[in-house]
Amino acid sequence: MDEGDAVRVVQARAWLNDYLVRLIERKELEQAERIADAEQGSLLDGLIAVRNEGEQLHHDEPLAMSFLLLIAGYETTANLITNGLLSLLRNPDQYAALRADPALTRPAIEELLRYESPVKLTPFVRITTTEVTIGGVVIPAHQPVLISFAAANRDPAHFPDPDRLDVARRENRHIAFGFGIHFCLGAPLARIEGQVAIGTLLRRMPALKLVSDTPEWRESSVLRGLKALPVTF
Repeated sequence: MDEGDAVRVVQARAWLNDYLVRLIERKELEQAERIADAEQGSLLDGLIAVRNEGEQLHHDEPLAMSFLLLIAGYETTANLITNGLLSLLRNPDQYAALRADPALTRPAIEELLRYESPVKLTPFVRITTTEVTIGGVVIPAHQPVLISFAAANRDPAHFPDPDRLDVARRENRHIAFGFGIHFCLGAPLARIEGQVAIGTLLRRMPALKLVSDTPEWRESSVLRGLKALPVTF
């Protein structure tokens, strides 16, 4: 990312922040004029109502959660679709297997999430509660650690032949969506979007081919995504 890109990122974030702040203020006024009903309004209406009803949410949390949902709900799913299509086109046997048997679409999406994870690592630090040894390295208790989803999803101790794409893989307990209390809120939607998008592309464009086998990846330590995926069809 050059200096110009960095400036545009800061500007875009400021514009989005201003838009969301105004939107939340408008919805707060609307709720003040009627009985707030989180079940009948939008998700943002619900967040504002819950915040105003008690101390479950901090004042700024609807804004922060709106940012998170907008970014996570678009960027990572776009990466799932493009990364997945690239992986299939690089593995013609798996591409052909999926086209021949659409019933494989569901396990194929899980395999694509594992094989080329849209999120490489968690941007949030975790703290060890006890001493733990991983790969022969001792990590003391109360130390900050970063979790690599991409590395865990290629763990040979958990996935047989982890560097091989297998759209029919059944035992596929990947952590592309995180785990436990940090599991991705949008996982069901992302899975459906991936199934529909990739399934439709393979059905409608059976002659898809890569223009180049060395596409350009975006520069990010957290996300795994392409700048573009040129294909012919």
